Amino acid sequence: MRMRMWMWMWSGLGGSYFCHLPFAFCLLTCLVFLPPPLHAASPTLVRLTPHTAPALYDDLSRTSLKYAVRRSLTALRPRPDTESVVFGSQQLSLARVRDSLRHFYTLLETEEDLAGAVQRDFHLYRATAPALFTGYHEPLLRGSRVRTRRYRYPIYRLPDDLVELAPASDTDERRIGRRVRGRFVPYFTRAEIDGQAALAKRGYEIAWLDDPVAVFFLHIQGSGQIALTDGSRLRVGYAGTNGHPYTSIGKWLKQHGKLQPGRTSSPAIQHYLHTHPDEQRTIFFQNRRYVFFRPSRGEPRGSLGSPLTAGRSIAIDPKVYPLGALGFIRTRRPRVGQHQTVAWQPFSRFVLLQDTGAAISGPGRVDIFWGSGAQVEAGYMAEQGELYLLLKKR
Repeated sequence: MRMRMWMWMWSGLGGSYFCHLPFAFCLLTCLVFLPPPLHAASPTLVRLTPHTAPALYDDLSRTSLKYAVRRSLTALRPRPDTESVVFGSQQLSLARVRDSLRHFYTLLETEEDLAGAVQRDFHLYRATAPALFTGYHEPLLRGSRVRTRRYRYPIYRLPDDLVELAPASDTDERRIGRRVRGRFVPYFTRAEIDGQAALAKRGYEIAWLDDPVAVFFLHIQGSGQIALTDGSRLRVGYAGTNGHPYTSIGKWLKQHGKLQPGRTSSPAIQHYLHTHPDEQRTIFFQNRRYVFFRPSRGEPRGSLGSPLTAGRSIAIDPKVYPLGALGFIRTRRPRVGQHQTVAWQPFSRFVLLQDTGAAISGPGRVDIFWGSGAQVEAGYMAEQGELYLLLKKR
């Protein structure tokens, strides 16, 4: 998923991309501080004492945690130990992140009382900013390799004329566009691609879907599986974007009185779009950002480059927290019953920071990868909680 950008559309909080993949975390989704601070306004991570640390209860299997830790270690292995990563408002050596992961994995293999061993061997840092936890997943969609009367909404591969310019400095943003008569111009917007058919009949189509809302939300999730008409399945992953900024349609719907505050979950937005088909394009085009895909094999991957682990991979802002690192979260999850009634259940677990997202920005945003398939709970997930990072003691 960058996956995953999961461009979360909850209320006025922006969006998460895929992802938000994200995928996948979705993480990212520990070690000696090296001055100076990155910038004065950066958040801090406060080191807790044994008396102030939370109980490290984990509600998932140890097997899934081993998978997730190994995946972070594999993704970080080629990178030099001297590389610096951000840790709140400070910087630290990537070697400290790897050392923490290796030691934690040893505890998983040898210690029955994992919580006690972690409290003994690790420092626990709490993010000072309150965190909003959202969710993303890999959807299962219906599609065709050729356009038909039913399947007429395309998903595109990365266009040949899309150009990405390297940033001039570490502080500059990358520029994405195309060249027109020798001039570099912004790439086509969503309205130009889907409304004016700017990419039509150029051979960029990977597949055709039967629902424009499904296409839009595939862009939100950043990856998905498509059940094709010939009985096969095609998995697609994030390949890039048109370079335009992301705009939350959930926020737009709330601002225009089409959805009430507190009722802008992903299922609520999809329901509004499906029941107001004449408004779909107007709403879609508020988000100028467009996502391109590529056929992929295996499991969904996050921005770290590793496969995502359901429930274990999270997406964070890599300008604040180190990708690949070990974390711990406490929040509540939705339990969706009959008639879409939602009950909230507290949970806590160890997680790996393995993904990023266009709307996962700042210290107070975390996106949890829920896995593959129709994950209703992921759409309802929008809950305050606590984020912790773990760092092996010296």
